[in-house]
This record gives sequence, C-alpha cells and structure tokens, in this order.
Amino acid sequence: MKKIAVSVLSILLLVACSSKQLSELEKNGPKRTAQWINPLFFNDNFDPELSFPVWFDDSLIRANNIAKITKRIFPRLLDEGSKHEDFRETMPKEKREYYFDRNGFVDRLVVYHYFDDREIARASFYFQGNMDNNGFRNVIPNTFRYLSDNGENTDFTTNAEEREYNYIIYKPEQRKSKFVSYTDVETNDKLFFLKNKKHWGPLSVDSILKPAPNDWIVWGTARKPYKRYKVKNKVSERHVHLYNYWKSGVLKQRIVQDYPFEYHRSYTFNERNQWISYIDSTFSDQVFITRSVNVFEFDAQGKPILLQHTKETLQEKPYFYLETFNYEFHTN
Repeated sequence: MKKIAVSVLSILLLVACSSKQLSELEKNGPKRTAQWINPLFFNDNFDPELSFPVWFDDSLIRANNIAKITKRIFPRLLDEGSKHEDFRETMPKEKREYYFDRNGFVDRLVVYHYFDDREIARASFYFQGNMDNNGFRNVIPNTFRYLSDNGENTDFTTNAEEREYNYIIYKPEQRKSKFVSYTDVETNDKLFFLKNKKHWGPLSVDSILKPAPNDWIVWGTARKPYKRYKVKNKVSERHVHLYNYWKSGVLKQRIVQDYPFEYHRSYTFNERNQWISYIDSTFSDQVFITRSVNVFEFDAQGKPILLQHTKETLQEKPYFYLETFNYEFHTN
C-alpha cells in the first residue's frame, strides 16, 4: 500500500513538473535563433519595400556559402492530390532571384512576373553601400520591362493604382536623437522610426514628427517594430499594424487593422526553435471570413525548400498553392 502511495505521489510530481515546464514554455516562447527566412519581413505587405533587404539571415547565408536563392510562387491548385506531384511542371506566377555577396547580404534582386505560361514583366535592382542598424541599404533600380509590349520602362512607381508592378525605394533623410526617417524617392512620403517608448503617443508623434497623412510611423525599429500606422487629422490612426512578441523577443503575432477588415498572423515554432508554419486569418466586425494555413518543408540541413498554403473559407472548398526555394552556392 505504501509502495502504491509512493508511486502515485511520484506520478503526480512528474505531472506537476511537466505542467510547470509547459507553462514556462508557453510563457517565454521559443528561444531567439537564426532563421533562414525572416518571419517579420516575409509577407505581402512589404514585398514592394526593397530598401530593407533582410529577408534572409546573413549569418546562415554566409556560413552555408549561399550565392543565390530562387523563390517561385505557383498558381493556386484546386485538386489537393496534385499539389505536390504536378507543380514542378507548372509555370510560376512570380519568381524572385536573390543574389548574395560573400558576407551573406543581398546585392541583387530580379523579379519575374508570368501570365498564361509566359513572362510578361521583369524588374531588377542592385544594393550598394553599408547596411545601417535598421537594415537599410541603398537600392539602385536597373530595369523594368513589360515584355508583352516589346519595350523597356524604368519608371518605377509606388502607386499601385497606376501600375500593377510597384516597388517602393527609400533614401535616408534624418537621424535624430528621437527618431530616424527615410523618404520615398518618388512620392516624398516619409517612413519614421520612434525607438523610445516615452514618445509612443499621439501628442508626441505629432509634436516630434509632424507626419503627413501618407507617412508611415513605426514604434520601435525596422528589425523589431511594435506598431506601424498612418495618421489622419493628427491623432486618428489608420492602416494599423500591431506586433506581439514572446517574452524571449521572438515574433508571436502580427495584426493588421484596415477597416472593415482585420488580418491576424500567428507564428509557430518547433522544439528546436525553428519557424515551421503560420496561420493567416481574416475577420470583419469580429466575424471570421477566411484563413490560410501555411506550412514549410525543409531539407536535411534545415533549409526551407517548400511552403504549402491551404486557403479555407466558410462557403468554398479549400484550395492550395505552393512556394518553392532553390539554393545555389559560391563555387570558389
């Protein structure tokens, strides 16, 4: 009887210890570790913003001698059974080629757009100079070409309503004790970073920055923002992006508020602190509309090689689309 009591007590102690460990894990989140792909910058919102080329971890790129990463985004697939078997024979809808120098930094980007199994546009950019603390580097547009028109056009625009393929390029403007700012080279709209928490309020923002309606204000830094938004009538916020972090500092959730919609992205890491998936959910007036479950696949060395997106809605069957990542290495 005494042995049984001791055994039961031991089990209860183990369960209690396991629960405590789990709660600590849930509280602190994954440990900060180098990720091949930067979760913060891997999203459609900032794909056009090219002046902060920190899409990949430079230490991993450098350590693995990576010279080029090619990302292909494939069209949606309605047949779940074909999502792995047939996509390699399919023309992507977009391809991005990232070229890296020996230090692991992006020094060239080429973007291809496809439609109806043919290339219709191509853009290329060069990165020059040192990277600042925010991850900023100078970007030099090289070419923008609509192949269907058999012409070439270098008029890069940031206005998505005027051109389907838009890219945003900044130049440094001011580096003050209270803020750092960059200017859109075409529109002159500003991008402000307020690092000190004591300035994170509407009155401080207005008095220090005096932002125009199309300027972006960021609380924090480009590498670790807490809030990003635009202002209207000095104090009203719009296009709000909120960032939540684990106690460890790892990104946990991003929320985009753009009335009447709200977009939630939640990030998932495994026991090795590796970013393995994320879920995008869309709401309107707190009513669920749709979600996308996005899961990475990795090679034996831990490099992401495939990202499967499963789009779900209340009314329709889920559909699928894929992104692939291919790696090339420096030869000497």
